[in-house]
Amino acid sequence: MKETRMNRPFDFLPILADQFGSKRLRRIADLFLAIPLAVTAIVTSLYLLLWHKDPLAHFIHMLWVLGFWMAGTLAMFAFIIPLRLKLGKPFRVLILSAVAIALAIYFTPLSRFLNIFPMREDLILPAVFGVLNLTICWSVVLRFRNKIVETSTR
Repeated sequence: MKETRMNRPFDFLPILADQFGSKRLRRIADLFLAIPLAVTAIVTSLYLLLWHKDPLAHFIHMLWVLGFWMAGTLAMFAFIIPLRLKLGKPFRVLILSAVAIALAIYFTPLSRFLNIFPMREDLILPAVFGVLNLTICWSVVLRFRNKIVETSTR
């Protein structure tokens, strides 16, 4: 398999759009943009309606775990796409994906999260990290979607 190096991150979009179709890629990107918002809305409503014990810890736990899931999923796509298009084998991205998904699975039980961050003051780190992780992942997907739209209008 001959590997082609890409100079910029979105150089592969025309090839990807030809293979999958830009409308399908746009739908996938829309799904990636909507799922974190839907999860946040659903979990927040559950906290407000059902779980009244320490809603702040529950909410920060959700941000923390959702950030790892988003990063792991995006990294998995960043591994699969170049591999499928025969553009290379980005194994570092696969390792990143495996680590992020493993952390998401490990921290999914609230008890493990609270064992690592037992004090209320300790929750600032996972809150900041979760928000940053979600913001970065969301902006990457939004940029990818915009590039797909830009590529399909040419």
